[in-house]
Amino acid sequence: MRKITPTLTAELFNHFGNPQKERIGDKPAYRIETFRELVEHVAGLSFKNKDHLLFYRGQNGDYRNKAGSSTFYPTIYRGDYLPQKELTERFRKLKAAGRILSDLAEKQQIEGYREIKKRRNIQWSILQHYEVCPTPFIDFTHSLRVACSFATLNNKTDRAYVFIFALPYLTNRISINSEHDIINIRLLSICPPPALRPYFQEGYLVGTDGISDNYETKGELDFNNRLVAKFEIPNNAAFWGADFHAIPEALLYPEADPVLDLCREVNILVNDL
Repeated sequence: MRKITPTLTAELFNHFGNPQKERIGDKPAYRIETFRELVEHVAGLSFKNKDHLLFYRGQNGDYRNKAGSSTFYPTIYRGDYLPQKELTERFRKLKAAGRILSDLAEKQQIEGYREIKKRRNIQWSILQHYEVCPTPFIDFTHSLRVACSFATLNNKTDRAYVFIFALPYLTNRISINSEHDIINIRLLSICPPPALRPYFQEGYLVGTDGISDNYETKGELDFNNRLVAKFEIPNNAAFWGADFHAIPEALLYPEADPVLDLCREVNILVNDL
């Protein structure tokens, strides 16, 4: 994917340095104390980066590579050392899981099964979002509240992290931008209606256009190429204040979800392959 040079507010410029000379991912996260403060910072970044649409990702930690830079690979490409044989096997398993998913969806007459059978990106999106197997996509959200909720969910430390990414504007429910080599999938538009999880999470899946098990350099698949800023937030109720609150785990991961049940079946069958 194409690397961008974000435009920062004066306050963030003083912290991260000049993005034309230094990588945001190499720097420590900018520390804030309240959700309102985070919203205000993101508002400034949105105004400064008009050519892009901002997306968010919340994590328990700031995971870095051996060079010390924040790294954000799609699940199928993760690992410090990923032999070609292992990557090929991951793609084989992914394609098999996609076939199993579409067959089960048709058998169970899941609403929207025809689209699942027809479109590989929909199969892979469901498999990624329901954590069946690694895919060439990474989860983002268009909701700061969702990102912060994920950052603090099951987090045993006193801090959490929210990352801001700049992506091309969406043109369709599956948007492919050949200039930036990015595919962005709006889960709310492509998942079957019984799939509740994407709706509560306001989820998007993003990957590199021309997805395959062959690439020139692994670094071109790392979404630190699109990183605009990273924030460290406190993992406590004071962060939210009186007016906001985290989304409960029961809503982020609703159990009464027919597609979740379907994916559990897929997971069992895939593990037997």
